Parts: sequence; C-alpha cells; structure tokens
Amino acid sequence: MTVTEEKPEVGALAAATDAGEEATPPRPAPRGFAGALGTADHKVVGRLYLAVALVLLGASLVLAVLVGVEGMDLSSLNVLSSETFFQIYTLSRVGIVFLGVLPALLGLAIYIVPLQVGASAVAFPRTAAASFWGWLLGAGLLVGGYAINGGPGGGRVEGVLLSYAAWIMVIISLLAGVVCVVTTVLSLRPEGMSLRRVPTFAWSMLVAGSIWILTLPVLAGNLLLIYVDSDHSLVSFGVPLDVWPQLRWIFVQPAVFALAIPVLGIAGDVVPVMARHRVKAHDASLISIGLFGALSFGPWAQTAFNPALVEQAVYIGMSFLIVLPTLIFFGGLADTLRRGRPRGSAALPLAMLAMLGVLAAAIAAAANAFDPLDLQGTTWGDGVANLLFGSTLVGLAAGLTYWGPKIWGRAPSEALAKLNVLVLLGGAALFGAGELIGGGVGQTPVWPTGTPEFVERGGEVGFGLEALGAALLVLGIVLVILAHLPAAFGRGRRAAADPWDGHTLEWATSSPPPYQNFESTLPLVTSPCPLLDATQADTTDGTMTDTDVTESAEGVR
Repeated sequence: MTVTEEKPEVGALAAATDAGEEATPPRPAPRGFAGALGTADHKVVGRLYLAVALVLLGASLVLAVLVGVEGMDLSSLNVLSSETFFQIYTLSRVGIVFLGVLPALLGLAIYIVPLQVGASAVAFPRTAAASFWGWLLGAGLLVGGYAINGGPGGGRVEGVLLSYAAWIMVIISLLAGVVCVVTTVLSLRPEGMSLRRVPTFAWSMLVAGSIWILTLPVLAGNLLLIYVDSDHSLVSFGVPLDVWPQLRWIFVQPAVFALAIPVLGIAGDVVPVMARHRVKAHDASLISIGLFGALSFGPWAQTAFNPALVEQAVYIGMSFLIVLPTLIFFGGLADTLRRGRPRGSAALPLAMLAMLGVLAAAIAAAANAFDPLDLQGTTWGDGVANLLFGSTLVGLAAGLTYWGPKIWGRAPSEALAKLNVLVLLGGAALFGAGELIGGGVGQTPVWPTGTPEFVERGGEVGFGLEALGAALLVLGIVLVILAHLPAAFGRGRRAAADPWDGHTLEWATSSPPPYQNFESTLPLVTSPCPLLDATQADTTDGTMTDTDVTESAEGVR
C-alpha cells in the first residue's frame, strides 16, 4: 500500500478481466452526507474544511466586533462583565487562527497541492479525512467549553478543562492534515519535478507545514501543562495570571507570521498567471519563502518565561530581518506584473493587496522591536497580528477566486469578487490600524485582570476602528460565500479545464478533477511552469528566457 492508499478494487477488476474471469465492477461512491462522512477523496475533504472554516472564521470575527464595540467606551457600554469580556476576547483570537484561517488554508492545500504536484491523491488520504472530523469535533468542544464558562479566564473548572483539552484536539487534528500535505510535496511529485520546480503554493505549504509541525506541538505542550495545573487547582480561576501569557505567544510576533506563509505561495501562483508572464527568478521566490518561514519560528520567544527576551539581539534581529524576504518577494511580483499584460480578474488585486498587507505587518513588527519607540507592552503587537489576520483572509479570497473554477467546476461570481476587493482591503487595514493606533498612544492590551484602561482618547478610537474593520471582514466572508455558493451547488457557467491559461499542473485536468485527478498523461516537467512551456515552446519573445525556451522545446519533443 502506497502513501496514497489507492482503492484496490480498480486493480482487482483489471486483474480479473485479464484472466478472463467475470468481474463485478466496483459500486459507485455514495453521495451526500454519507459520501462526505466516509470519503477519502482529498477534494471532498478540502471542500469540507473550506466551507466550515469560513463560517467559523466569520463567527470569530463577530466576537472581535463585540470586543471592539465594548472597548470603545467602557464607561457607558458596560454590556459584558470583566470576566466575560476576556473570555470573548480569547475565543475570538483562538477562533480566528485555529477555527478559521489555519483550517481554511489547510483545506485549500489539501485540495490544490496534490493537483499541483501531479499526484493522484493526497498522501494518507484517510488521515486527511480523519483530520477534518477530529478538528470539527474539537472545534465544537472548544466552543462548548467556553459556553459553560471555560477557557482562559473562565470560572468553572469543568469548562476550563474542556476548553484546554479541546484546543489540544484541534491542534493534533490540524497537524495530521499538515503532515499529509507536507508528505505529498516531498514524496508524490512526478518525474522531472524537483523541489526547485515545485509550484510556489505547494512550496509555501511545505515551508509553512514544517514550521507548524515544529511550533504547534509546543503550544499543545503548554496547554497540557496548564491543564494538569488547572486540574490540581494550582491556578486561581477567574484571575489566571500565569495562563494567558503562556499561550499568547502564538498570536504575536514572530510566531504569528507563520500563519501568513501560504499567502506568499498563493500570490506567487496567482500573479504570474494573471499577469500572463513567467516569474523571472523562481529560485529567489522559493528562497524568500523559506527565509520568511525560518524567521517566523516562534516557540522560543515566550516572554511568559523570559520577559527580557524582547531586548535580546536575536529577537530584535529576527523582527527586522523578516522585512527583507517579504520585500524581495513582493518586488518580484511587482516586476512580473510590470512586464506582463494583466487580466481583469479580482484574483490579481486581491493577491497583491494581501502581499502589501503582509509587508506592512512586517514593517510594523520591526517598529515594535525598535526600543526607542517604546511600543513593547502595548496593543501594537496585537495590531501586527490583526493586520496579518486580515491580510491572510485577503490572500485566501485571492486563492479561492483563482482556484474556484477548479474546485467547484463552475465559475464563481467575478462581480462579487471585485466588490470584495474594496471590502476586504478596508477591513484588513482598519482591523490592524485600530490596535496599532492604540499602541502608538500607549494603550495596554486586553488582560485577564479585567478590561483595559485607556491612557488617552486614542485607545477608544483604536477599539472603534478595530470593530469596524472586523465588521468589514465579516462582510467580506459573506461575499466570498455568496460568490461561491451557486458554483458549489452546480449552478452557473461551467468552468473550462484551464480558464486562466495556467502555468502549473492543476490546470492539466478537468474542472472539477475526476477521482484519480488526471485522466491523461501529464506533460513532462522541465521547469516550474510545465503548461506554459508546452504552449510557448515556439516563442522567443520577452515572456521566456532563452534557457526556458530550450527546456520547453526539449519537454514537448
């Protein structure tokens, strides 16, 4: 049995036919809920992850709206108690990352990455399916734990323990899916596709998955220790001063940048196709993503155990250096766009705006580490995270607009996607700017001891902007769902196999792909853009280098 665990019935049917025996064809796969529940098809698993994660991401952002509204003027809007305010705040942070953005990116990767590397299935497909159902169960238990007064800051022991255990379950389930994606990139590539020729999104998931595999178990270990302490009453419920700081590191720099690694990969695949031009320095793009990933490794930066860490040279150096790979990658995309003939699809501005947001977050992170600005201990760090959350959502929308025809077999609404460019841009900018403005005036972050105290009027303004930005992001998610919902139910214009004249292998099969992904022989991979090589083999204009032309000609002989 290979890592793809392919169905044995197909081989058995062929063997019986060759031997002259009467063979019984395999039964058709069940459809509907029964088919989804028992599926090992990575495409179904990817769709399930995307659908549920988008809904939970929207709900988490609604909680962020409540936090912002409550924080605008705590003297008159005393809707939530101090304990409830902190619980809603932590659930919104946990939900945005672990119930929304990360599983949505994983779902997109489970669907697209096997197609990009020419594989007939994702590695360990049953494990990928189990990862979704485990994550869904853990997500339900996590929300249930908070609902019975649990989570960091909760006052009921059973709810607190349930929320910690459920969070660990969510992490383990997501890691199982990540292992499937990473293994697919490493072991299921076709002949000729070296790691240097892997598509940018698949490479970014290899880098991101590697960082997540090294990072998330540390968070799970922290949660396990806190669970044991809580079970033995070694913390004071209601005022868990030593709990949230042990968990907060995953939501601040440098660890939070690991969430944005796939955004680079999405933009790296979307922009060249939409610009109708090959990336000139694919190797430089891969190196930039790898360096970005290395600089986002954050388990070592836990200030709960070492408060003086933010003053150390390695922390300051990593905060400044992460701007460099982001700027190099963004510059490469801008150069590709300048040389090409851009299409009018919304995927292009969404991808570029997502990269611009990541670059802005990297610059803000560098400012946070610049000691003379005195931003440590303020909401500035949360503003960096919010800006990354919003930018990652914009990048996800770009990926769904670009790969939507391949995922659903129908074309999503381009008009709604174009409208969403402005909505998501405003949402991401305001969601990050609110906390950045508050940090600039010295506003302290939300903490278990109670709601924050404003040092200046700018703190209230910051909360208001954060609430408005979160509301716009919720609207953006609604528009994403509305744009894709008809296509998901088989309505709308049927999509061609390659509606964008794509460069990579996912466009070499029908939309949506069949069970085994590819029904014909794949083109020989001699560069990162095998489909572009096949269509431009006879050209010698500026869209290809001399080396690319030679390699393309050899690949189609």
